[in-house]
Amino acid sequence: MISRSGKGNFFAAHYEWLAAGVGILALVGAGAFCFLGGDAEADIEAATVSISGRGKERAAVADADLTGCCRSTNVSKTVELARRIEDRFLGSFASEKRVFCISEACGRAMPEKYDEEKNLVCVFCGVTQKVAQVAKPLDADEDGLPDAWEKKYGLNPADAADAAADADGDDFSNLEEYLAKTDPTDAKDHPDYLDSLAIELPLKKTYLPFIFLSATPVPKSWRCEFFDASRKDSYGRKGVSTSVLIGENIGDSGFVLKSYEKKSEKRAIKGSVNKRDVDVSEVVIERKRDGKQLTLTVAESRKEKPMSVDVQAKLTYSRRGAVKNFDVVAGSEITLSGAKYTISEIKTVGDGAEITVENGLTGKKRKLVSP
Repeated sequence: MISRSGKGNFFAAHYEWLAAGVGILALVGAGAFCFLGGDAEADIEAATVSISGRGKERAAVADADLTGCCRSTNVSKTVELARRIEDRFLGSFASEKRVFCISEACGRAMPEKYDEEKNLVCVFCGVTQKVAQVAKPLDADEDGLPDAWEKKYGLNPADAADAAADADGDDFSNLEEYLAKTDPTDAKDHPDYLDSLAIELPLKKTYLPFIFLSATPVPKSWRCEFFDASRKDSYGRKGVSTSVLIGENIGDSGFVLKSYEKKSEKRAIKGSVNKRDVDVSEVVIERKRDGKQLTLTVAESRKEKPMSVDVQAKLTYSRRGAVKNFDVVAGSEITLSGAKYTISEIKTVGDGAEITVENGLTGKKRKLVSP
């Protein structure tokens, strides 16, 4: 019972406010059901709250039309709406971005996943939502060079032949320069020539053509003998000996005898407790083209295998249909379209190879790796 003073039971005194609150909660619940992708056929019924006050019945609140929220045909607005919803409360239910289907027969929230042609397709009803369009630069002659780029560098946007031309004579076409983002009018600015250099497998080892056999003292020096088993003498006999003084060339091998040191060591005699002196004298030789030095120990016999000097690689340079091959070792120099490079290192990596090449002009090093 309600007293005239307004005092008494709390619910009786505030029933108007409580009724309005229930109505608002009903609206919020209906909207949330729509946003969460409820059945498309289940339209939201009228959310009507009858409010009575002081003996007089007031007009009912108008039906709430929420279909515009979940059945928008505007894709951009739909996506934006979905993102807002995801940010505010869908993120707590779904681990991926979702958008609402634009089909009025569906309208459900779906994962934002695209097919191979970049179309967004509803996973529930299969309706295509939108097609991603990528703007392409204008290319009137369809030679792969955008018109704006051709005009910038003085080329003809209406002539497709200039894509294969070499405006600055650096051995790269204008199309290659465009793809590499270099200046087709500056011969010093071009793609790397090393991009056209390939390693051919397998790698090979190079060996000295001789072994160190012996040394004989001479006034103020030593005369050392080297033996090349791969050559024949003037009588057709296999093996050629070359005798040189310190500081002289070792035949035409490209090596120079730099020094000699007489050395020996005690070694056990097989089947005996005694030991004997064994000659282990050494010579230092130097390769003239790169200054590489090697130390050789005197050979025990003429059948000893020569020392390995380098790992050798075969490189193939292919530009504009022309092919050039190089057999290189560490220290070798090669020229590619007028640019000089030095092979710094060659090494085996697994079943392949890795070669470090240094630009002779800039000093910049780059590693080439076999496929």
